[in-house]
Amino acid sequence: MAQLATVGGLAAVSRLYRTKPWGYGDQPEFINAAALLDTALGPRELLNALQQIETRLGRRPTHRWGPRVIDLDILYYADVRINEPDLIIPHPRLLERRFALVPLADIDPRYRDAAARLGYSAQSGECTALMFDESDQLIGRVRRLVAAFEETDLVRLRVSEEGDDAIELRRAPRGTNLAGPPDAERAIAPGQAREPAALEVIKANLVGIVHLNKPVPVPGARLEDDRELAYVEALGIRNPVNSRGSGRLVAVLVSDGEAVEYGQPLFEIERV
Repeated sequence: MAQLATVGGLAAVSRLYRTKPWGYGDQPEFINAAALLDTALGPRELLNALQQIETRLGRRPTHRWGPRVIDLDILYYADVRINEPDLIIPHPRLLERRFALVPLADIDPRYRDAAARLGYSAQSGECTALMFDESDQLIGRVRRLVAAFEETDLVRLRVSEEGDDAIELRRAPRGTNLAGPPDAERAIAPGQAREPAALEVIKANLVGIVHLNKPVPVPGARLEDDRELAYVEALGIRNPVNSRGSGRLVAVLVSDGEAVEYGQPLFEIERV
């Protein structure tokens, strides 16, 4: 974005979306975004400027649709239409690629209807990453919460509402079975030592709608090996959420059909 600002004024910037690779699947995921640029450069001059930015940012030749450090495309240029071998405006496959259309719908209302007609939703992007400014008060707040985790035996914290500093704290009882049944505190015979239980929180790894698997996981259930507990649907893609091993399901923190954010706790599993 800083580089784009050298060739014009940034009128708007979309959220950042982590998306599955398109065209060639054997590569890491991509981060996609859209920017609205107010520039005095003509289409051909703008293309040359964007290619120079790509080079400065470290882009090197690779195979088609392969991994790249940066890729800048002109999606449209006012109402201009161009059809040349190395420059087509508007982008000919814009409406086929939700990873381009969804960010564009964030910043240009004209494309929101197109995204809706195609069943694309800006709200259910595969992963929306927050763009923080260092001056944002939220940065200091997050740092204080991180310090609370590092300096105490805190295992769970929930901010009740945006802008509300009320929080829920739950601590791990030392040397006891966390969140175990009432008989978990029975006396231990002399010479016996109770293994402390470890609580693992399974979190959402992207933004979307969570669906609980059948049979619906319930607190207290024993999990054998690696079991798929739910999946998060984002941009029409089913992304499984696994238990990552055996244990006892302590808590189900979401409801079926609920919208979840990246990093939101979904399940708590007790490991011994």
